[in-house]
Amino acid sequence: MKKNKILYTINYDKIVNFKERVTRFTVRFEFKDSENEEYSGEDFAHLHDTGRLTELLIDGAELLIKKANNENRKTKWDIIAVKVHGEIILINTAFHRYITEAIFYDNEISPFGEPSYIKPEIKHNNSKLDFYLETEKEKIYIEVKGCTLVNGKIAQFPGSPSIRALKHLKELMELKKEGFRTAVFILIFRKSEIFAPEHIIDREFSETFYEVIENGVEIYPMLLEYMEDGNVYFIKKIGIMEKRF
Repeated sequence: MKKNKILYTINYDKIVNFKERVTRFTVRFEFKDSENEEYSGEDFAHLHDTGRLTELLIDGAELLIKKANNENRKTKWDIIAVKVHGEIILINTAFHRYITEAIFYDNEISPFGEPSYIKPEIKHNNSKLDFYLETEKEKIYIEVKGCTLVNGKIAQFPGSPSIRALKHLKELMELKKEGFRTAVFILIFRKSEIFAPEHIIDREFSETFYEVIENGVEIYPMLLEYMEDGNVYFIKKIGIMEKRF
C-alpha cells in the first residue's frame, strides 16, 4: 500500500488566529488583511466538535477556516482544523462520515472487504449507530469515534465523560451476541504510536471498552493526518494498549 495515502480532501479558505472559545460551538478569531498587515479584525466561527479541546484551543493556536455555505447563518465561518505546536489537527467532526466511507471503499485499508451496501446513521433500539454495512458474506454495524487527545505518544478517547459513547459500545456488544459483526473505528488525528481509553476521565467507558473486545467487538485505531494541502492522509493502523487499571 502506498505510504500516506490520500483518503479525502477538505478545502479551507484561510488561516486565522484563535482568540477565545465563546460557547460550546462558537469560537472568536482574529484575522489580518493580506495587503495591510497593520489592519486586523475579529469574527466568529462555528466549531463542529463538542469535545473540550482544552489542549488545542490555546493562546497562539491558528485556525484553518472555511466560509459557510449558508449566508444567512449567524456565524459565517466553519472551523476545519487547528494548528498548534506545528501540528495540524482536524477538529470538524462533520467530516468523519466521509473519511470513514473512503476507508470502506479502500480494500487495502478496510478490514471488511468490498461493501455491497452502506447505510449511515442506522437506528438500533434506542441508539443511532454510525454505519450499517453489508458485504457478500457479512452484515456489520460500525461506530466511529474521533480522537484528538494524546498523552505522550498515547492517543486517548474520550476527552470528556461520554454516556453516548458508552451506550454505543454496549449496543455493539449486544449486536455481536445476536450474530452480527461489529466494530469501532477510532479516527486519530494526532501523532501517536498506540491507543488506550482515557480511564481517568471516563472509567466506565474504559472498563466497557476492554469488555467489548473480549466479547468480539473489533476495534480499529487508525492514524490519520490532515495537512495544509487540504488532504486527509491515512498513515497506519496502530495497536491498543493492554489494560493497566
